[in-house]
Parts: sequence; structure tokens; C-alpha cells
Amino acid sequence: MNLTKWMCLVAACIIAVPAFGKRKVPLRGSWEKKYKDNKLFIPIESSIEETTGELTLEFTEDLGDVVVTVTDASGKTVYQETVATGNTPNWTVFLDESVQNGTVTVTDGVNLVYGEISF
Repeated sequence: MNLTKWMCLVAACIIAVPAFGKRKVPLRGSWEKKYKDNKLFIPIESSIEETTGELTLEFTEDLGDVVVTVTDASGKTVYQETVATGNTPNWTVFLDESVQNGTVTVTDGVNLVYGEISF
């Protein structure tokens, strides 16, 4: 009988220890790749043709599906599209004057890059 009580006490301790042990801490933000020369590498090159308002994004690597969003100066979304970068290495959109001081953002849900549009 004494052995049974001892075994129940040991079992209770084994079950209780994980409840009071370490817990994972969720982290937020982005983890950026750094190369040997300590430069950050963004696998997207962007350009805008000032006369036509043509915004072009060139994906130098297959990033999977990304969401490209263009907002105007007030933060209103004027364009948003999901782009499969494996199938579409170059992506282009024509912008009007309302986006002259806007922002373009590209995200895959984990990473986020953005740039200011001015033309």
C-alpha cells in the first residue's frame, strides 16, 4: 500500500513539472538574410517610369505567392494583387497621378518590403 502511494506521488510530480516549466515565447517581426559582406539582400528590384507611371517589380528569386499593394498618400489602397513569383518574374502596373506620393508594399505573410512612390 505504501508503494502505491509513493508511485502516485511520483506520477503526480512528473505530470506537474511540464506545467511549471519553460513555455515558448511567440516572436513577431521579420528575419532578414545577411550575407558575408553584411549587406541585406532583397530579392525584388523595383522601378517606376516617371513619364507613364509604370511601376515594375522584378523578382530575382521565386518567392512563392506574394501580395503587392499600392496605396496613395492618404493610405487608401488603390491596387492590390497576389502575384505568383515563380510564374511571373516581372510584374507591371500603370499608376495615375493620385499615387504620386504613395507606397508600394510586397509581403508573403512573413516578410515585408516597401518603398515610396514619387514621380
